[in-house]
Amino acid sequence: MEQSVTPRLPLPSWGMNLAGFGMLIALVLTVFFWQMTTVDNDLQRNTLGRSRMMAMIIEENLANAALAETTIDTVTTSFLRDKARFVDYLNTIDPLQPEELSALTRETGLLGIELVRQDGFVIGGSAEWLPKQQGCDLAPNQVHYDRDQQTALLIYTGTETQVRCIRVGLDARAILQLRLKTALPALLVNLSRLPGIHYVRLEKTEIAADEDPVRLVTQGEKQTAEARLAIPMGTLVVGLDAANHYKRIEQLRRQFLLFATLLLLLGLFFSWILYHSQQADLARTRRFERLLAKEHEAASLGRATATIAHEVRNPLNAISMGLQRLSLESSHLDPEQQHLMVAMKEAVHRAGAIITELQRFTRKLEPRLQPVLPDQLLRSILSLYQQRCAEDRIEVTLTGKETTAIEADPDLLAELLENLLKNSIEAQPNGGFIQIKFTLVAQGMELTMTNGGCVLSAEDVARLGEPYFTTKVRGTGLGLALCRRIAEAHGGDLRFTVDRQRQQLMVRVILPGKARHHSVQRRETGPDGTGGQQT
Repeated sequence: MEQSVTPRLPLPSWGMNLAGFGMLIALVLTVFFWQMTTVDNDLQRNTLGRSRMMAMIIEENLANAALAETTIDTVTTSFLRDKARFVDYLNTIDPLQPEELSALTRETGLLGIELVRQDGFVIGGSAEWLPKQQGCDLAPNQVHYDRDQQTALLIYTGTETQVRCIRVGLDARAILQLRLKTALPALLVNLSRLPGIHYVRLEKTEIAADEDPVRLVTQGEKQTAEARLAIPMGTLVVGLDAANHYKRIEQLRRQFLLFATLLLLLGLFFSWILYHSQQADLARTRRFERLLAKEHEAASLGRATATIAHEVRNPLNAISMGLQRLSLESSHLDPEQQHLMVAMKEAVHRAGAIITELQRFTRKLEPRLQPVLPDQLLRSILSLYQQRCAEDRIEVTLTGKETTAIEADPDLLAELLENLLKNSIEAQPNGGFIQIKFTLVAQGMELTMTNGGCVLSAEDVARLGEPYFTTKVRGTGLGLALCRRIAEAHGGDLRFTVDRQRQQLMVRVILPGKARHHSVQRRETGPDGTGGQQT
């Protein structure tokens, strides 16, 4: 079978025009990505720079805070030690009494002074200023702070043998408040309050080797550029305001979309003009080529079919008649010979059926339109296959809301319906189902026939309805192709839909024409035409 081959044409002018505009859009896209990369690099550089500056500020402030804390502790310790030495000196001259210690406390501005003797007896005023009942076990000559009581305590070991230690207390609220304000948590909070900074925190986790130093984080309506730096105290996490970065990115995107859309619309417009100017000529040429190809193919196939029918059918008839005579006159044949004759008869019958089907496919279809009831025609065909469906355990269901007549050729339509039904039955040798439904559509009447047992590949599904394509062992591949020709001869269409998951094949046949409604209402029917029965 010859096929017309359309020569490959060079790229048309409209395609070249569209390709040129496509190159311009690609150039704009390249510039856009370059700008995006530049903006991202600027964000990363600025974020890292500000984060390093923040780390230097934190380290410098912590160093200054540590120096101030050491200085304050030294001054406080020296002050309390001097007071304790003075009390020790007075006590060596004349043992001090509680009243004298209270007066001395008021004069020196201390919270309290207590003398602890060797036997554990305490000489002094009320001990409420102490955080708890203290002995002399704390490290001597060092200041000890109590954050709950807001006090500073120093234990001094006196020179007098009867006194075990001297406890001196000082109001340390101002000192502790200063230490709290200069501590790292307060510093991080104050830095987080600066304009353009969302948060500053210190983590104990280490930075992974493949982790990006800067990343963009969106929290609600806040856009943050988060930088992570390794410092001696851990990992410093700085979140900077990235709203301007997002605005710049969005501005670049809008500019790119606007410019690219303008170029695309211009390219499409000019290409559309060029395309339609060429398609008018190409369409006429292609229609003429397709028409010639179809006529040539049909003529060649018709001549080949006529030759095959003439040259092959006569020998087949002679062979068939000879086999019939042998079966009538040769009564002494043994069972093996009789079985051979039966097989030869079946082979001759199959060859004749193939020739007949080939003749039916190649004949010219000229529908003789008249009012036809498709559902009644289908029920009459189903009655012929009712016994076979029962033997093969195939359940057939015919549904529809009303009886409708269409303009069609009853013989060709019956041939189409029978071929589809036979194909659905043969596809399910182990039993299954066939669902048939008639529906009124805008084009006319739509028939859908669904059956199971469909295990076709994607390549086989695409070739359904092609002449001579079959998946059967003894099929000719002309049944579905003939159905498509009949549908197209009526001005309709035939389509296939495969559900691989359910292994189902659905055939849709659309027959156009003005439908004629009848008043006969019917329910879901089985193949025998009785309501609600199924085969």
